[in-house]
Amino acid sequence: MNEPLGTVLPVYFVADESGSMYPHVGELNQGLTSLLDALQGESMAAAKVRFCVVGFADDARCYLEPEDLRRIEKMPELSARGSTSFAAAFDALTDRIPRDIQNLKNNGYLVNRPAVFFLTDGAPNRGDGWEQAHARLTGFAARPNILAFGIGSADAEVIKQVATDPRYAFITAAGTDTGIAISKFVTALTQSVINSGQALATGQSTLQVEKPDGFVSLAVDTV
Repeated sequence: MNEPLGTVLPVYFVADESGSMYPHVGELNQGLTSLLDALQGESMAAAKVRFCVVGFADDARCYLEPEDLRRIEKMPELSARGSTSFAAAFDALTDRIPRDIQNLKNNGYLVNRPAVFFLTDGAPNRGDGWEQAHARLTGFAARPNILAFGIGSADAEVIKQVATDPRYAFITAAGTDTGIAISKFVTALTQSVINSGQALATGQSTLQVEKPDGFVSLAVDTV
């Protein structure tokens, strides 16, 4: 039996692309470019992460399959389109995560529990059925840790429900500029990915989570 090539952490960045994101999608794309630059400067951490980009609106679209960021030259660009179907995002993850994990195992890796960084600026479509889709996503063996981040008009109670642990639920304080919030979110996402990769490289499996500046932790704070 061959020795495993090592342990990797699948990270899914799941971004709201609904129409309300139109004024700020540029900041999001700039942030992804900055994340790529930072990870390429942290090769030890990057080697332990497989990064995936999914955008959701009326449907969910995968823009970057789980990838070693040391091997790509540029990030995909997100856009603003349609409404806000949480169900589409969760169903897409339920479909792809077991397949992605199996592919990594087939390639000789051990796989840590995936992490989903879910960013939204609003409420899910009414009657979307997102609660049932979320239950399916969190109900199978390879279920991910979901970190939920609410900006703009996102509802704190919904963000709490999306996160798989109260410590993983964050929302911006009232009146926070959305563009600034996105920038702070991407900075924290980048540091979380780097820290988690570095921890994995030293034999630690605990997900490292950085709270973005200007966000409130719903585990301990009130909005």
